[in-house]
Amino acid sequence: MKLLYLSISSILYVLSFSPFDYKVFIFFSLAFLFHSLENLSIKNKIKAVIYFSLLCHLLGTSWINYSLINYGSLGHLLSYTITFLFALIISLPYVLIGLYKSISSNNYFYLCYIASLFVLAEYLKSILYGGFSWLLIGHSQNGTIFDSVYPILGSFAVSYLVVLTSLFFYKAFNDRNKVSLFFSSVLLVVYFLNPILHSNENTRDLDTVSYTLYQPNIYPQQSYDSAQYSLIMKKYNTIINMNKTSDLVIFPETIISIPFTREDEFFKSFQTTTDDTNMLITGLFSKSDDKFFNSMIFFSDSIKIYNKRKLVPFGEYTPWYNSLLKLAENLNIPLSNLSSGPERIEKISFGNINIIPMICFESTFPNLIESSSDQEIIVNISNDAWFGESLAPHQHLQITQIRALEFNRYILRVTNTGISAVIKNDGQIVDLIENNVEGTLKGQIPTKIKSSFYSEYGDILILMLIFFSLLINGLNRATKHYEQRL
Repeated sequence: MKLLYLSISSILYVLSFSPFDYKVFIFFSLAFLFHSLENLSIKNKIKAVIYFSLLCHLLGTSWINYSLINYGSLGHLLSYTITFLFALIISLPYVLIGLYKSISSNNYFYLCYIASLFVLAEYLKSILYGGFSWLLIGHSQNGTIFDSVYPILGSFAVSYLVVLTSLFFYKAFNDRNKVSLFFSSVLLVVYFLNPILHSNENTRDLDTVSYTLYQPNIYPQQSYDSAQYSLIMKKYNTIINMNKTSDLVIFPETIISIPFTREDEFFKSFQTTTDDTNMLITGLFSKSDDKFFNSMIFFSDSIKIYNKRKLVPFGEYTPWYNSLLKLAENLNIPLSNLSSGPERIEKISFGNINIIPMICFESTFPNLIESSSDQEIIVNISNDAWFGESLAPHQHLQITQIRALEFNRYILRVTNTGISAVIKNDGQIVDLIENNVEGTLKGQIPTKIKSSFYSEYGDILILMLIFFSLLINGLNRATKHYEQRL
């Protein structure tokens, strides 16, 4: 029966994220999880949590398997094996959740300790092995009452509050405490209140920038085919010539597989059609000192290059390369052994506007966003074509919406095959182009908006809360142990 509860919990967990967006399911998911863990030994709790987390990641990141089969040429068995092992590895930090004793036999303050364990597990998953910040609880709650929390404390704080609320619900029902049940009902009503009164805009004046975002609907089979390079570049040049009045024209990640050089004829037109009154932003590979990079190139009166800092494991580099040399050789993905860009990046601006670059996977790492001005926008280019008609493009868009909320910034997101979008600083989507559709988005967005508290202080407050929760619990246990020995 507990295995059934854990399975239901995992399914509900995934359904709370995009494209399903049954956001309230996350509370039922966690309630089922804690019900399944109650009265188990620490050893069995850890086993149960691993099962829960493994199933969540197998269901929620099945697109990894799609990419390995369709573009990695690994075959079904090896692809399934790699996907399973990857899901298992990123599930390991969740063993921390199994370290608590009991919910029913402890007071409500103990719930803070359990919530801290959960968020610490998420935090470790986001930094270990290069980091994989996917399916974090806090990424599921955009468009809810928690929209007020993101720009102050960030998504980990939302994770903490969701886990704590779920624990409170579970304990209230388990204890049959009428007062607790009443407050649980009030919390539920408050949750369903649309944050209609909340607005992050805080626009200081009418400073705007005009944009043209182009989604070409070109899959890797085409962009990596040298026979189609001329046709593809002709398509991009047509878009440039049709939109010369836009301040920014933005193309997606790695539009063709030829590495950028200033001398290459393919890119001469990009350099000659821009000046200090407009800017072309596009994703290309670049080469420097025999190293290849996944880059965002900025063409204006001068050319600037941003090299991607967080690479996708197995897609852009092979982790533990020497140990997995045979696997690396079998991966049939062109330019899949890239180098990371430097941690410190050159400031990129258009006029008075600071432009913060994010390439694909980097949008899952808020620490990479260096907000330094009240007049700035975020540009996110991506190539989710690798994942086809899977959950990945929807999940990726949702994560990018969270970044807009946290940093109180407009985001211009452009992808090869979808989903491209203009995202407001309150996380709402202004306009988008769906999957597998060619199209453009044109308009204007404000650029001068007050910085958020989170952009100044990041995750420091929630990490301090977790630290003190763990410290206080540790001191309480040590005190009880000491008293028992007397």
